[in-house]
Amino acid sequence: MLEAQRAAFFADLPVSLGVRRDRLGRAMLMIEENADALCAALAADQTNQDVESARRSEVVPALAVLRAARNSVGQWMRPETEGRLLARLWGGGDYVEYLPVGVIGISAPASLALLQVATVLAGAFAAGNRIMLKFDTASPRLGELIDRLAPGFFDPLELAVASDAAFAGRAFDLLVTSEEQGDGVTIARSGKSPVIFGRSADFARAADKVIADKRVRGGRLPLAPDYLLVPDEQEEAIAAWLWRAAMQPAANEAAPTAAEQARWMRLLDDARARGGEVMTARPRGTEIPLHIVRHASEDMLVMQEDVEGPILPLCNYARIEDAIATIHRRTPPHAIYYFGRDGIERRHVLGRTLSSAIAIDGRALSPVTAGADMTLNIGSGEAGFRRFSRTRRVCRPPFFGLATRFAIKGGDDLSGPAPALH
Repeated sequence: MLEAQRAAFFADLPVSLGVRRDRLGRAMLMIEENADALCAALAADQTNQDVESARRSEVVPALAVLRAARNSVGQWMRPETEGRLLARLWGGGDYVEYLPVGVIGISAPASLALLQVATVLAGAFAAGNRIMLKFDTASPRLGELIDRLAPGFFDPLELAVASDAAFAGRAFDLLVTSEEQGDGVTIARSGKSPVIFGRSADFARAADKVIADKRVRGGRLPLAPDYLLVPDEQEEAIAAWLWRAAMQPAANEAAPTAAEQARWMRLLDDARARGGEVMTARPRGTEIPLHIVRHASEDMLVMQEDVEGPILPLCNYARIEDAIATIHRRTPPHAIYYFGRDGIERRHVLGRTLSSAIAIDGRALSPVTAGADMTLNIGSGEAGFRRFSRTRRVCRPPFFGLATRFAIKGGDDLSGPAPALH
């Protein structure tokens, strides 16, 4: 069920305001239409609570929490624009947007179970997530009732009620439990940051930028590009541009340790054994050569392990949707780099991917702008929405909006023929 929910989640991106409001509305309707039964279940589970006290302390507040989220989610979703006023007016400068996390596992607490579940649902649905819910063994009647009611209001791919066995050990994108969480719940994130070369990119300029970023500290930085996604028919030309950039003189880095060299050689030998072509660029006076791996495939270790070194795999794609699907096969990356002047394709990439930061057409990223802190704090209302959102900083060059007025205009077909090499 978890993988089916995750596949449905990615297929649904970007999650519209209408979808979020609809899910919140259905959660309200489920409680409103079954308020009496819910009160009876709560009273049966809690010996110190009768039907009327359950209504006052849980059912009514639960509806209020969901209603407030439904009324406010449009405001919560608005991106926060940064930078100088003039740059913002012309469409430049950075902004922060709030993206869903994915599939959230919720282990409901025993006390005030309905109210606390409704509070979590309000934040998680407002943020655009899908949910798997498990009730505490101290709330058996409430759990059984919600299990029966939920399919009448939600597709199981939106909200599923699971048993202990079906819930335990699942690799949720975010897990919320009734146990003490210390400083909060932390989202696991991938160390691999992809670079997408759109067909409208200036390949020479993009190659220079990627190689320069990859060379910093020998590719060991957390935000270094980890692999490239390039159009099928332009792969050879892009590899040539990368090679040319990699052969330019570079600052001399400290020589790698024997352990680092052994690990990199193991990854490269595996890539060659699986059909990859390794191009090694060693400019004069450079201690650390840069290895470009053409025809990289998912079964190669360079695509499975954290490289943390000067190895740059190239993966081909036929359509931009294929490139996005490659990213979706992993947990959301820390950073995405996109090069291209096709406005429609750019919006498609922004809308269909998740990451902590995304750099548009060469905009520089740093650990600060990438939002390294992914710890989520507990709260309700807008705080709950933030708790179940992944913040992403979109980094654009100054006056980006003005520049795109003169850029290549993209058509509706995102997989059309490639333009001439720039």
